[in-house]
Parts: sequence; C-alpha cells; structure tokens
Amino acid sequence: MSLNFNPDQSSLINTKWETVFLSERDVAGQIPINFVTGSGVSVTAACFGNNVFETQSTEKCISNLLSVGYRRFVIDLYWSVDARTWIFCPVAIPKNVPLVTVSATPSMTPTVTASAAQGTATVLPNSSGSSVYELGPYLCSDGLGLSGLIDIFQDYYKDTTSQLNVYIRYITFNLHVAASAASPYQLAPKVSGDELPSYSERVDVMMDNRLFHYIYTPSELAKDRSNLNESWYEVDDGYKPITEYFTTHELSDGSQSTPDGWPCLKYVQLAKERRLLLEYGSVDPQLEDYNLTAGKDEVIFPPGYLTSTVPGPSVDNGGLDYGCLYDADAYQVSQVNSSWAISSGLSAPQGLNETSALHELSDKVLNITACGVTPILNSTLFNKTADNTATPYKNISLSSTWAWADGEPRGSDVSEDIDTPQHNRCAVMDVSLGGHWRVAHCTEMRHTACRVENLPYTWTISNNAYSYSIAYTNACPENTTMGVPRTSLENTYLYRYLVDHSSNVIDPTSPDPTKREIWLDFNSRDIASCWVTGGPDARCPFASDPKQLEKRTVLVAAIAAIVICIITALTLFVKCNANRRNSRRGKRIIQGWEYEGVPS
Repeated sequence: MSLNFNPDQSSLINTKWETVFLSERDVAGQIPINFVTGSGVSVTAACFGNNVFETQSTEKCISNLLSVGYRRFVIDLYWSVDARTWIFCPVAIPKNVPLVTVSATPSMTPTVTASAAQGTATVLPNSSGSSVYELGPYLCSDGLGLSGLIDIFQDYYKDTTSQLNVYIRYITFNLHVAASAASPYQLAPKVSGDELPSYSERVDVMMDNRLFHYIYTPSELAKDRSNLNESWYEVDDGYKPITEYFTTHELSDGSQSTPDGWPCLKYVQLAKERRLLLEYGSVDPQLEDYNLTAGKDEVIFPPGYLTSTVPGPSVDNGGLDYGCLYDADAYQVSQVNSSWAISSGLSAPQGLNETSALHELSDKVLNITACGVTPILNSTLFNKTADNTATPYKNISLSSTWAWADGEPRGSDVSEDIDTPQHNRCAVMDVSLGGHWRVAHCTEMRHTACRVENLPYTWTISNNAYSYSIAYTNACPENTTMGVPRTSLENTYLYRYLVDHSSNVIDPTSPDPTKREIWLDFNSRDIASCWVTGGPDARCPFASDPKQLEKRTVLVAAIAAIVICIITALTLFVKCNANRRNSRRGKRIIQGWEYEGVPS
C-alpha cells in the first residue's frame, strides 16, 4: 500500500517558529546552499531504534521528522535480492518458506527466533491490522522501503506548495545488502550479475521517475556552472548568489563559469522550483559491483559530495574550540571552508534525567550550529522513536536555528492592521544573549552593524548611535554598508567582533541597551511576520503568514464590494434623477410620433 505525509498534531510548528524558520531562510536566500546550516537526522536511529520496521509507524515517523523541520535525512537502504527491492529492514523477508501466523498481537518487541532457519517464518499481526515478520532481532513489514519513502515525500511536496513553506531537503543514501532470514546476524554475501538491481530497480531511477519535478541534479549543477550568464546570473538580482562565496572564471566572450560554486537558496527553491538534493553515502563492499552512475542522466551526487564531516565541538567556551569553523584570524571564505560541513553525530548524554539530557543536547546543537556546522542526530532519543514521541526530536530541530533569541521575534503574530507600518519591529543583535537577535522599537538609538565591502566575515560598527531609519543611510563608514548576518557563521563572526574588538562601545554586562545591542538590516515594518532586508522602506515579497494573506484577501474583497455598491447606488441615483427631470418636460405630438422634450 502507498504511504502518505501524515504527521502528528504534536509535530506541527506554531506561528512563532514558522516565522523563525522563514526569516532565517529568507535572510540566507542569496547564500550558496553549501554554506547554509540546517538540522539532520538518521532515520534508522529516529524511526527504527527499537528494531521495528512497521508500515504505519514508519509513515508517522518520517512525516513527523519532516513536519518538525529536519532538512537532512540519512537513509539506510538494504537490497533484497529475493524481493528485488530496496527495503529498510536489515534482513530480507524469506520467499517460498511456509509461514506460521501467531494469533496474539505482539508487544512489538523483537525476540530472537530461528524459525526461518528451521524452514518457517513467524508472522505477527499488530494493532493496525497488518502483519510483521519476526526476523531475528527485527520485526519487519513486507516491502517497506524506498517506494514508501518516495510516497511520503511526494505527498509532502504536494501538501507544501506555497512560497511560505518551501524548503530544500537533502537525502543521503547508505546502501547495504539485506541479510538472509536464516542468518540474520551474519553479513550478506556479495551481490553480482543478475542479483544486482536492474535499471528500473536502481535507487536513482526510482527517485527520478516519481520525484523528478523536485530534484536538483548533478547534471543541472554542471550545466549551470558552465555558463553563469545563462543560469544563476540570468534571474532577478534578488535570486542571484553572493559571489564572494565561490570562484569565478571569465572567458574572452564575457561569459563566466565556476569550478566550485553552488546556487543560492532562492535560485533553487524559487527560480528553479527544486526542493530536493540526493547523495550517496556509504556503500557496502557487497555492492561494489553496483554502478552508482549507470543512469542516463546523473540524479544522485557521488558519495561525500554534499557532506564534509567535521568533529563535533565541545560545549566549553560556547562551543568555539576544536571542530568549530570560526577562526579569529581568517576572514576569507577560502580560509574558512565550511562548505557542506556536518557534525560527526549527536546523541543524548548519559547519566542525566530526560529533561536535563535534552537541555544539554539542545545546547550542544546551538553551539555546533554557531560554528557553521549542520548537526546530525544519529541516536534514538531516550529509547523513544519519533512516531510515538515527536517532541524531543522537535526540540533538537528547533535548537538548530541560529538567529533569534528564545521567544523572539516578538510581535510576529497576525496584526489587525496588517497594512499599517509598525515602528516597533526592527532587529538588533544582543551581545548579552550570545549574539542572538531580538526585536526593538525602530525609533530607539543604537549603533549599527556595518559589513565591510560585502565580505561575509568582516564587520565594523558605526561610531555613533542612530534610529533605525537614519542608520540605514547615514551610520556606516566609507566602504561599508548596514548589514545583517546571513548564515550562522557570519553571525558568529559579527558577535565575536563585538565582544573582542568593541569593548569601548559594546559591553555585554552593561544595563544600558545601547551598550549591548546593535542595529541589523532586518525589519518587519511592512507585515508583522515577514522579515526583510533593504532598509526601512523594504516591502514584503509575500504575506508571510497565510492568515494575514487571508485577511488581506478578505479586506480587499470587502472594499471592492463596497466600492461596487457605491458606484451602483450612484448610477441608479443619477439615472432616477434624470428621469424625474425629464418627466417634468411637456410631451408634444409631431407627425404621429411622440417625443419627450423639445424636438430638434
């Protein structure tokens, strides 16, 4: 049966967090995608940590992980030679073996069994009415694997089509061979010849057949890189990537190319309307004869192309030590190579109660993200999978946001006066909050963050304090402009600059907010939940809250209806008044024809 995107209510993101995700996505819109951090999760750990591979729980688990905001998914696929399909279960369900059905509904806790080795396979019904196979330490539904994953993603994409909820996802496929049910604890033998997947059974072909509308492929990347004038530079200015993040070469005819660049978020998501990048991860030796690029067009990037694993930073010193990509002496992108940086893996600390452990793990995620690294969760949190308990997985995903302080941005809820500019919605960086942002009244006086020559990691601040509107045009010194951090690492560079080099102006311990906070080029004066760059007069490109869009639509429709009624009433009034005037005039008979008024 096909699977659907079917998240629990507890996994849904509220309006405040929707604004956090959306504002971070939009402020990073022109940053190449390889420098934008997110959150990642191992599906095996989050969904199958209890060794249960059951259809409905898998549907719920992957749906919840999508719903709570994970951007990277690490998927373990096992090739079943007998079933000719890619499955999630590490053990293949035996074919042509007598089945023994146990009538009692199990507790869904696997037990060791040798039934397959003895010539039978145990089938256990579960509470959903379907059946699972007991295969050594695993309980597995028949045929659950890649096809079901595609079902869920396809349904999710159909459910999220607005510019407000479009986000790029990344999938890394680790490829294995399923063990025999007769020997569930032993490695599968090498697969070769006809045992290998056929063309239609290949991972890349299956993904391309059903999700090709959404996939940004290696072939597209190569084509885009070869002539930037006809790809990334051909779109509107707001969709073009920040060129300081990659190398460009210019040919004699004026065309430009790049050997290492990646498109920016807005180009992929909005201009190309792509939402998925695929990569091979590890490939077991048993599949060494499986050609990863046998498809007609490349669909999946080679192993390691979208990942660069770095050791996880510790929680000491705010996480800014080993494994952190912040370097006080390096300011060029080439010196701070954070391209596709991911952590080596996260797990909940041991020896603490659940609340304390989750808090400590969340702090670690915050520190890793501040270091310019995408955290990857590769453990089952508190022995609970995300289908049954989505909340701790949601907390880790939300902890990977890097811009706003806890509870911010205030004032992002739907406003009744949605078209009235609000002067209390401008962003400041607060150094007393570790460099996170909060909302301040735009008329207050603050120093200003100034980006030096559009360099990603080089900052200074204005000499004097101004209101937000004046700061945008007058605060920053020559060769600098009012700026806003666009990535977690840019944010860390600005924060460390303020702490280490501006002690005469900035003091994190000062009770005076003008000493703790600086203006950023970020505001929502146009629409409450839509945060934009470009100064006080920047307009929201869309209504960031669907409820606001609905309000605006209703308001416009109501005004239009009122105007139509007024015009209709005036028309009737004028016509009736004219008829009354004309009726007072005498009627005269001329040659048998009756005329009103005076004939000519």
